[in-house]
Amino acid sequence: MGREVVSLRKLVIAAALVLALVVPVAAIAATLKNDQGTGGTCGDGQVGLFHFVNNQTNGAGPVPLTVVFSDGTAVVAPIKVNKSVEQWNAESNGTLVTAFNSLDGNLVLSDFSCVAVKKKS
Repeated sequence: MGREVVSLRKLVIAAALVLALVVPVAAIAATLKNDQGTGGTCGDGQVGLFHFVNNQTNGAGPVPLTVVFSDGTAVVAPIKVNKSVEQWNAESNGTLVTAFNSLDGNLVLSDFSCVAVKKKS
């Protein structure tokens, strides 16, 4: 019986530590602040190119961006990381629903344009 109590205590402590680490990350996550509903208006042979910027990141390292479109979800690596800014590009034919990452700061859609679809060799 003594071992079961010790194991249960260890399990409760471990669960509390995991929860303590997860909650602050969720609390500071950046969510898209503007332009939901953009895209999906490109012509044949073109795809929408979405450029996102997260500023005020306080020197955080590279973090992927999750982008939700009406036709699916993309997880993209940053194309540029500076002391307080990260930038990403994502392509889709769908409409932008939202975007988010685990960084602090201000996440915005900086630009949207239609570009020619790259042909596979």
